[in-house]
Amino acid sequence: MKVHDFARYLGLPDSKVRYYDRSGLVQGGRQKENNYRDFTREDALNIYHANMLRSFDMGVRQALDAQRQELSHIDEWVEGHVRQLEKSILQQEMRLHRLREMQIYFSEIQSRKGQLARNYVDDSFNVWNFGHTSPLSPAEHRAIQLLAGNMPFSYIAIRVSRESLLSQGDDLDVSIGLGILEQNRAKLALELPPEIPRSPGGSKINLLMELHDPFAMTKGDLAPLLEELDRRGQIPRSDLVGRIFISYMKNSDFVHGVALGFFEEE
Repeated sequence: MKVHDFARYLGLPDSKVRYYDRSGLVQGGRQKENNYRDFTREDALNIYHANMLRSFDMGVRQALDAQRQELSHIDEWVEGHVRQLEKSILQQEMRLHRLREMQIYFSEIQSRKGQLARNYVDDSFNVWNFGHTSPLSPAEHRAIQLLAGNMPFSYIAIRVSRESLLSQGDDLDVSIGLGILEQNRAKLALELPPEIPRSPGGSKINLLMELHDPFAMTKGDLAPLLEELDRRGQIPRSDLVGRIFISYMKNSDFVHGVALGFFEEE
């Protein structure tokens, strides 16, 4: 039988059948009178078996050799691939969640810019590496490297110090860094240095803003947030923290989309 005819029976491209033939998977001999290959049902079974394993991303040589392996060896490979695929699926689900988070921000910044919004925030870890901060410790260096390598599951964090909020002037002490929600850290099994503190989450009041330069933020930019604190008769008990979602052009100007706020007292 010609390769083309055998491939047609198999439902596979001629090139793939020829490749498996060259790799030694086809056992049938050749006819003396025309040199055509004597393909057998066993050849079809071997090719289907190799093609099935290849569909799971098994290496070509592994797929070709699999039929000569002990079951425990194949089971070991399958178990490793299951773990790898589960991790990949989890990461894709998390990417989808982050993209949906950004879509929600896109919608809210267009309809609720300058307004306050209440939402629940999970516990998090934040490391501050730019702004009015002390030099990074070795643990903070390691954490920054880990978080930078795990975007988009980590995020760009922003902080306004409590001291500058309580000062007499209008200028604010702003820092940025990287952070990650505890639920995402746990899903990824990231091991942050124990020196990095875990910030408790809870119900939070956020202000949605578009800022040309977050480091030049003033109390005037935070007016709705500070007025809400005043209405509640509260003073800032901690730094204001939030996230910078994305940077983009608006009316020919470059802006940063920010959500910044305080946690409600229980």
